Amino acid sequence: MTTPAPLDGRASIQLIQSRLTLRSANALARAILDLIAAEELPAQSQLPTVRDLAAGLGMSRSAVAQAWKALSSRHVIETRRRGGTFVLGPPQPPRARRYDSMVRTSSTMPIDLGNLRTDDLPPPDLAPALAYALGNRDLHNTFAGPITPELAAAAASYWPFDTNHFLATHGIIDAIELALASVVRPGDRVIIESPSQARVLDILESVGATAIPIEYRPDGPDLDQLRVAMISKPSAMIYQPNGNVPSGRAVDDAWIEAAATLLRDEAFPVFELSQTALMRPVQRSLAGRLPDRVVHMQAYNFFFGADLRVAVVGGAPEYIDMMWLRLTYSSRWVSRLLQFALAFQLTDDVAIRHTKDFVTECKRRHSEFCQALTRCGFDLEPTAGPHIWLPVPDEHSVCTRLSRDGIVVHPGSFFQAGPAVQHHVHINGAALILGIDKMAQTIAEACQMRVTGGAAANTLPTRPS
Repeated sequence: MTTPAPLDGRASIQLIQSRLTLRSANALARAILDLIAAEELPAQSQLPTVRDLAAGLGMSRSAVAQAWKALSSRHVIETRRRGGTFVLGPPQPPRARRYDSMVRTSSTMPIDLGNLRTDDLPPPDLAPALAYALGNRDLHNTFAGPITPELAAAAASYWPFDTNHFLATHGIIDAIELALASVVRPGDRVIIESPSQARVLDILESVGATAIPIEYRPDGPDLDQLRVAMISKPSAMIYQPNGNVPSGRAVDDAWIEAAATLLRDEAFPVFELSQTALMRPVQRSLAGRLPDRVVHMQAYNFFFGADLRVAVVGGAPEYIDMMWLRLTYSSRWVSRLLQFALAFQLTDDVAIRHTKDFVTECKRRHSEFCQALTRCGFDLEPTAGPHIWLPVPDEHSVCTRLSRDGIVVHPGSFFQAGPAVQHHVHINGAALILGIDKMAQTIAEACQMRVTGGAAANTLPTRPS
C-alpha cells in the first residue's frame, strides 16, 4: 500500500478549511484528529502556524493554540522550535510510557538497580497466611464489601490517623488510578510533588489531566509553589508524606501544620501515597487537620511479595465511598483470599519478626550503598531509604554507559512532570548485598568521575536544596 505524501502548510490549511464546520477549539481539534486518523493529513505533513490558521478560519489565536495543545497531548502533532508544526501520525492506543520503558530496559539487564525489588530477601512464608485465608468462613461469599473487617483492623494499627473508612485495592497504583478516575476529568489540573512516582505521571496522562509540579524540599513539598499552584483551581493534589519515591524525602511536623493551614479553605481532595510505610516508625498525614479531604494509601507488596499486591486506602468517607461505587461497576474488588492473607502477615508474630528483620537489612544495605557513593564523590542527602536519588551530570549518558555493563538504573526524567535543573538517576539502595563498593565506583565512572583508590578525583555539583 502506497504511503500518502505529506502536505505542505498551504495544502493543509485548505483541507482543514474544507472540513471544519464549527469555529471552536474543540471542533478544530476534532476535525484535525479525524483527518490524521484517516491519513488525509499524512505523517510529516506541515501544519500552518497558529496565526495563519486563525486568520484563514476566522478564529482567535488563543482558540487555535488551545486546539494545538489538545492535539499535542494526544501525541499526533509536534511543534519544533524553528521548523513549524508537523503531523506525527494517527493516534495510538494510550499506554504507560514510563512504565513500559522501565519494564523493557529492566527485563533485558542482569543487574536491576532501578526498580524497588529485593530478590535475595524473600518475604515471610505465604503458606500460613494462605492456610488462614482458606479457613475463613466468609470465603466465597457472593457479595463483596470495600474491605474485610480483618484487613481493616490489621491496617488500622499502622494508620497515621483514626478512621473507620477503608478500601482494599490491587496495589497502590491501582488505588491512585481509581482515585483520579473518580474525581478528575480531561483538562483538569492536578498538583503533584516533583519528583514523583513515574506511574502516577503515566496515570495523569491517561486521564487527560495536566500535572502542576511543585518541588519536594527536604521538609516537604514547597509551600510557596503550592500557594501559586492553588490559583489554577486544581481538582486534586497528590504527594507522598512518608518516603517520597524516588527521593526518599519525607515531610516533618512543621510542614504538616503549615500545609494544613494553607489548604484549609480549599475544596479539592488530597491523596497521600505511602509506598514503604512499614519502613517508617513515624507516619505523618494531613488527615488529622483535614479529615474530610484527605485519602491515605499504603502499599505492602515490597514487604510481602509482588503476588500479595494489595493496598489499603483510608480516610475521607466521601472519597472512599466514591472509589468503592466506581468499583461496583466491575468485578475489580480485591479477592478476600488476598485480603485475609495480608491481614495475617500484618498481625502474625512470626511474620512481624520477619518483616522487622527485612526492614533492618534494607536500611543497612541502603546506608552502606550511600556511604560507598559518598566516598566516590557524590553528594547525597540522608534519608531512610530504600531509594537513592543520585545527582548525575547527564542522565541519558549515565544510563547508557551503565547499560553496557548490564546495569539498569532509571533516568530522573521518568519521575518528573517537567524539565529539571539537576539531572538524577534512581537507584534501589537495598538491591545489593555484595559488591557495593565496586558498584559505586562503576556508577562514578559512568558519570566520568575519575576513581582512584576508592575515592573520586572530581566531584559532581552539589545537590539542590
